[in-house]
Amino acid sequence: MSTLARPDLRLPAELTIFTASETRSAWVAWLAEEQQLGDADSVCRVEAADVAEVDAAGVQLLVSLCNSLSRQHRQLQLCQPSDVLCKACASLGVATLLLQDQARTEDMP
Repeated sequence: MSTLARPDLRLPAELTIFTASETRSAWVAWLAEEQQLGDADSVCRVEAADVAEVDAAGVQLLVSLCNSLSRQHRQLQLCQPSDVLCKACASLGVATLLLQDQARTEDMP
């Protein structure tokens, strides 16, 4: 089991309908490999600082990842989500699900 607090995954700069399929394929492979190796933390850290463009398909992909992890009794933690990603999650009503432990960027100085 990993003990470092490093991100397990990194979101691409563009998390849209145009990149969702490719991103999903990479995540499915990663999840399967982790499960097979038995090398999974209870928290899946996903670096989200680079997201500059996101649409509903990208947010839906994150919700899907969150649900897949939940079925494995794991939790998704978005690390340093970009303002763009935070706003998209809030607009689509999933901020509570995806950004539960995040400091709101609008609250930061």
